[in-house]
Amino acid sequence: VQTHSVPVVILDIWMEEMSGLELQAQLSALSPQTRVIIITGREDETAKQTAFHLGVAGFFTKPFDDDQFLGAVRGALSMHPIE
Repeated sequence: VQTHSVPVVILDIWMEEMSGLELQAQLSALSPQTRVIIITGREDETAKQTAFHLGVAGFFTKPFDDDQFLGAVRGALSMHPIE
């Protein structure tokens, strides 16, 4: 994100090196125009609230509806300024 325009990033909350929420916070600081969509396999209302507080463009718990997910991706892409 420091050298390339990245319109949308899809993150899982549970990753090895850092959580998706930690990465979302870093992305927000480095590239505020990058939209983030979070996916997770665990119901976690606190994580969901934290993600939306950090400005997530979508939050999905697996299994999720494909059409809703694609709608969130399209919506996130439409918010990204064209360069």
